[in-house]
Amino acid sequence: MKTTLKASLFAVLTLAATTAPAANYADATGEGPIVSSNPHLDITSVEVNNTASDLIFKINLVGDPVGTDWGKYMIGIHTGSGGDPAGNGWGRPISIPTGMNYWLGSWVDSGNGVQLYAYSGSWSQIGGAGTFAGGPVLPGLSISKTTSSVTITAPFASMGLGFGNTINFDVYTSGGGGGDSAIDALANPGQAAADWGTPYASQTTDAYTIQAVPEPAACVLLGFGGLLMFERVLRRRF
Repeated sequence: MKTTLKASLFAVLTLAATTAPAANYADATGEGPIVSSNPHLDITSVEVNNTASDLIFKINLVGDPVGTDWGKYMIGIHTGSGGDPAGNGWGRPISIPTGMNYWLGSWVDSGNGVQLYAYSGSWSQIGGAGTFAGGPVLPGLSISKTTSSVTITAPFASMGLGFGNTINFDVYTSGGGGGDSAIDALANPGQAAADWGTPYASQTTDAYTIQAVPEPAACVLLGFGGLLMFERVLRRRF
């Protein structure tokens, strides 16, 4: 009993210390006929948090991206001045008029894959992970999926970011065609595009501030400290 409780406490303390509290961004559902007929592209919410090194975007969906086994899940990020006001790393008709500095493009068909692009006068891929991703290996860059979500993780230092920095972002879903637009967009409660090829511009975005969290070694110390305190309480009670 004591061993189980101590192990559980250690796990909770370590997890809480290594991950910042998640910020939840809700989205309307069923915004137009394309989204309604493709529920795995219909965003219900996006949870964003960070570790000591990575940004984590969990995209919650109405439908099942595992069973459907196709779909593109993308994130446009504005980090400051500059950026592309008219395009993105994949050359799709999706933009952030204030300037998109980074682009995370991912897919769940034919195995999972994700690519990170940066804009500096032109777009260039700075990392890839998973099937057919190409580009240089970027530790921390990953994609995973469940029957109701797709999670994209990316190292924020690769985007020139650190603790206390704020990003403005939008999350998009789309099909497999190179000219396909945003079928659903997190920051827009209404219909993003009336058809697959209609250009979409994020007139509004969401914001997230990267929060400081302890390094893993410090978390281990915290966990052991919590265990010692917990054990002293148990000894007094038993």
